[in-house]
Amino acid sequence: MVEPLTRRQPFKGLYLAYILASTVFVRVPLWSITYLPRHNRPSPTWSLLRCIIVAAYREVMTKLAVQARLKTSHDPPKSDDELKDAKFVWLEGLTEDADVFCGEIRAAAGVTGVRPAKVAAYWFLKPGVSIPADMKAKPGEIVVMHIHGGAFHLGSAHPDSATSNLSRGLVEHSSKLERVLAVDYRLSAAPPDNPVNSFPAAVLDCLAAYQYLIKDLGFEAKNITVAGDSAGGNIVFALVRHLVENTIPALPPPGRLLSCSAWLDLSQSYNTPESSLRRNRKNDILGMGPEYPRAAYLGPLDIEEARTNRYLSPVSLHFEGTEGLFRGFPRTYISAGGLETILDDSTRVAEKLKADGVDVILDVEPNSVHDYTVFAWHEPERTEAFKRFAKWLDE
Repeated sequence: MVEPLTRRQPFKGLYLAYILASTVFVRVPLWSITYLPRHNRPSPTWSLLRCIIVAAYREVMTKLAVQARLKTSHDPPKSDDELKDAKFVWLEGLTEDADVFCGEIRAAAGVTGVRPAKVAAYWFLKPGVSIPADMKAKPGEIVVMHIHGGAFHLGSAHPDSATSNLSRGLVEHSSKLERVLAVDYRLSAAPPDNPVNSFPAAVLDCLAAYQYLIKDLGFEAKNITVAGDSAGGNIVFALVRHLVENTIPALPPPGRLLSCSAWLDLSQSYNTPESSLRRNRKNDILGMGPEYPRAAYLGPLDIEEARTNRYLSPVSLHFEGTEGLFRGFPRTYISAGGLETILDDSTRVAEKLKADGVDVILDVEPNSVHDYTVFAWHEPERTEAFKRFAKWLDE
């Protein structure tokens, strides 16, 4: 496939200059006029500035990420001196004969050609707290493993990435949590880019990080919370499903799961007139369709997998007989924004978890967008959400 001109210089530079100029001199003035009356705003509680920021994300930023292939990942730091509040670590990837490299994850890897690899990760540490030099777990210590969002092909666990605000927020507001391990899993890509790292590459990387916490550092599974936002939430649910469905004595499932605006239906089977996909189309930050990230994550897998594979789309309406699909899952906290397009994914998974006997909390912040806890400008809803997360973690 021929690479679009918007990804090649000098055309990329010209395109970005055009987008910048048209946004500043045309879009922003039009948005200002449109949202000046409060009844035109997605929520009457929103400020004019928030309306403009959300519109800019939806109409400009998320689309540019694909159209101009803007780099959103970060190279590993040369030393920890480059980091202000984090510590970088390389983690050993799974071995080919690892017990955890099994079941449907191994079968999918055989189809897509994905193999285990070493994994980059960042520790976010609570200021003023003493952490052992060898990073070993203290007796009874709780820990969070965070899987960042970014539609499978964007973002990073690096401290400069917006999604790192979730890791920071958890450490800041919890009284018991002293550190979070954020996993910089391999990002996927699809044509016209070089197709790489399709499913289950990200899951394998996160399984390696989970194994590191238990086998290398000595954390007890019951004291581990796996957290994921947006596409990271999809990866987290796949990771937990793998651990629940495959009995691995050395790696039992985690004690808790925290899901923030998880994307759990790659097929978007909920696309009906009354769905959040349509109801919140002009309210949310998400502007691009699912085609590129879905193709990137599927790789050579058939598109039907996005409709019926429980590791990819566990809340798809194309499933039949889904009773028991989440049986055995740990305590789960589902967070979502009431104005996000994929709100239905969160409400649906909460219903399924509850039906299967899982201890689940559904927390929908009515005036918030997709993945709102990672945005510093989304106050006071963001801080209030972290207080609720912290209370749940500290129980």
